[in-house]
Amino acid sequence: MVLFADKSVLTPSQQRLADFIERNPEEVLFLTEQEIANRIGVSIATVSRFWRTVGYDNIKAFKAKLRGAADATPSLKLETTIAGLDPASLPARMLELTIAHLERTARELRPEELEETARFMSAARRIYVHAPGPSRALGELLSFRLSRFGLTVQLMAGSGHELLESLAQLQSDDAVLLFSFTRMLPETEVILDCIGRIGCPGALLTDREELRYGHPVRNSFWVSRGELGEFHSMTTPLLLIEQLILSIGLLQKETVLKRLDVLSELRGRYASKLPRGR
Repeated sequence: MVLFADKSVLTPSQQRLADFIERNPEEVLFLTEQEIANRIGVSIATVSRFWRTVGYDNIKAFKAKLRGAADATPSLKLETTIAGLDPASLPARMLELTIAHLERTARELRPEELEETARFMSAARRIYVHAPGPSRALGELLSFRLSRFGLTVQLMAGSGHELLESLAQLQSDDAVLLFSFTRMLPETEVILDCIGRIGCPGALLTDREELRYGHPVRNSFWVSRGELGEFHSMTTPLLLIEQLILSIGLLQKETVLKRLDVLSELRGRYASKLPRGR
């Protein structure tokens, strides 16, 4: 998110500060000046002077503007994204944005972490998936594909105390995959706490860089989905999930192919009674 148009007037320390704020705008809303200073290794005086340099009286005034963007409604996010578009330019523009998201995500992806995640998920007694809100469809896709491979996948409740029903069954030989987009939910915090206490392997998929660190998961994956206040694309998390599915399939190639052969045989056997597409 571009918040500061001209950084050439900033000192090196102020540029670091500006870059941090642009990468983590939602987190900044909840940080004090001292906490910001500690995060990027500058003095609190540097942080205090920064606001006037970029046109604000103080941090409070800056946060007021930032909060307006953070509180954007879904309709406003969509309006911001499609502003200036028309039916003729939409396909090309969306393709351009999608390519940019994919390129940014690819630069951050570490193949060895993807392979490690595939290994501990394929070896798990049961795979628990927390996919709240729009990410529910991704969780269902993952569950559908991995169930075909013979793996046991359980989608956890997206919110509320029903989540505890799944967590009560969580064991050290299970695996957990969490989607955490836009902000850290209380449910996500509870799941992470359980992962830490039980010691089972986990992976986190997020569009916020700062959420990748400081949690008891084996691997964290960052995906580019769009700037704060814009319509958020699900293209990159879908691609990462499909990569994870294929990585697990490669690890269990013979077993997977046998199970798919059984499925094909059943389709042929019962085609007259259970035709596809009915």
